[in-house]
Amino acid sequence: MSDTASAGSIRSRTTVLVLWCTLAIALFISPPANIISWDIFGYYLYLPATFIHHDPTIQDISWVEQARELYKSSSTLYQAQERPTGGWVLKYPMGLALLWSPFFLMGHLTALLTDAPADGFSSPYQWSLIIGTLCYVLLGLWMLMNVLRLFFSDGITALSIGLVVLGTNYLHQVLYSTGMPHIFLFALQASLLWYTVLWHREHRMRHAIVIGFLIGVLCLSRPSEIVIVLIPLFFGMVSFRRWRDQAGLWWNARGQVLVVATLVLAVAMLQFLYWKKLTGRYLYMSYNNPGEGFDFLRPYLLEVLFSFRKGWYIYTPLMFVATIGLFRLRRVLPEWSVALPTFFVMNLYVIASWSCWWYADSFGQRALVQSYAVMALPLGALLVRSSEQGKAVRIGSGILVVALVMLNLFQTRQVATGSIHTSRMTWPAYKAAFLDPHPDVDLGSLWSLDRSQDLFLAPPDLVGYRRIPFAELLGPGHVGIPWERCNAGDHAFVEVHGKRSMDAHVPEGMKVVLSMRHGGYPYGERKAVLPATEGSALWYLTPEVRTPSDSLFVSVSGVGPDHITELHLYVQANAYDRPR
Repeated sequence: MSDTASAGSIRSRTTVLVLWCTLAIALFISPPANIISWDIFGYYLYLPATFIHHDPTIQDISWVEQARELYKSSSTLYQAQERPTGGWVLKYPMGLALLWSPFFLMGHLTALLTDAPADGFSSPYQWSLIIGTLCYVLLGLWMLMNVLRLFFSDGITALSIGLVVLGTNYLHQVLYSTGMPHIFLFALQASLLWYTVLWHREHRMRHAIVIGFLIGVLCLSRPSEIVIVLIPLFFGMVSFRRWRDQAGLWWNARGQVLVVATLVLAVAMLQFLYWKKLTGRYLYMSYNNPGEGFDFLRPYLLEVLFSFRKGWYIYTPLMFVATIGLFRLRRVLPEWSVALPTFFVMNLYVIASWSCWWYADSFGQRALVQSYAVMALPLGALLVRSSEQGKAVRIGSGILVVALVMLNLFQTRQVATGSIHTSRMTWPAYKAAFLDPHPDVDLGSLWSLDRSQDLFLAPPDLVGYRRIPFAELLGPGHVGIPWERCNAGDHAFVEVHGKRSMDAHVPEGMKVVLSMRHGGYPYGERKAVLPATEGSALWYLTPEVRTPSDSLFVSVSGVGPDHITELHLYVQANAYDRPR
């Protein structure tokens, strides 16, 4: 521990307060138009369902649809799925709703006392979530400051916090993705670090209780956060060779360990009971999209770290610097030299194993933002080592961190203005927009394929594609084609072309179903009716294909064999490699 760790905290406290006030002012000046939208809408629905409609299992979906349409929360209700036995299961777990509940109740009280609709979605509720976000921002930064001050000087603590906020996509999450779970999880992870250190120093039951609650809520918010248990499990170990000593510690404290485990299970039981009520099962996969899931045998490590679509080290290079700091822990922070690298590897592995490794719209890898509370420790360790070097190294390090902060601020602004796309970036687009506030090229032509429309009744722009016949159906039926046979890269346009007999009368046309299939289950499914006209056709853009072993599936029904003289299936495979 640094000798100056407790010598004063004016700089770190001032840094936290100035940063927080700056973020608060920015949000109040330019608040999100509708914070309760898209994924947040799904996380949030538990609250109005429970406290306003007294319908936590959503037996009546009409109020949800009404709110979605009135407030334009999302284009479809992808956040829930209907159960055959009644009710709707929400896609996202309830942890965030638990964290939001005090602020929701504050918003509800405000709505009841004013003329605002007390429907769970009007302005008071919107502002309650913004205020809640700022409260958790302050909690997270303050707890992180407390942790860092235990091990570093006040100056290193202040610098580390400033770099995390201004030099990473944490800033974008607060200002432009307000309400997403990562800022809240950051606060919980920072709090867990603090109570982990306190427990290992004092072994008090009250600290164990808080640790159990924090881990439980983290897992209740995002089940993949279970890897955070590695922090309290391995803190204090300086080498894996000391595992016997660590095991002895846990055995001697087995009563408190049991309390932690019981609390984690008790908090998780809230979700289990919800699933049991709706599905009859304690464990249920609410992500009802076979196109997404964990592929633990083929993690997307290179894409997550280095792709120009969402590479962590590309868009948040400061975290590459922090990663280097992991190799300095043994000398600067020996008590963290096992816990932090172990957590880093396992957390990265889990996040990179999700098949939708770009995590939809965001700046950089948003799924790693909550772990910046942990990564602030190796970052601080590297800053300590740099400060101990000669003048040239200190100056060079200072120039580097300033440059990385300026790059992050500039690119955060570019995301806001649209120069950096939140899901379709490529190397050509990145190169054209790099450090250029007003690129003089059409960036849209350099981004990866626009998938906002995936079904066409008129030919899309297929310049640069090749037409490959795959199958001929001379009657109703279906065909499944392994994606590997399509040789189509990351997408294809599927053309279904029908030609009815001239003497046939097919008033309703041919019913066509197109999808990709993973493990026999469809995703990206689209249904259409091919008009009963001479030479009618439709085109289908495949979704992001999960694995090469998935199959393209086309089904035709609603007509008899004598009504069709020609039906062809073509794959419009991309003739050149688009950057991912």
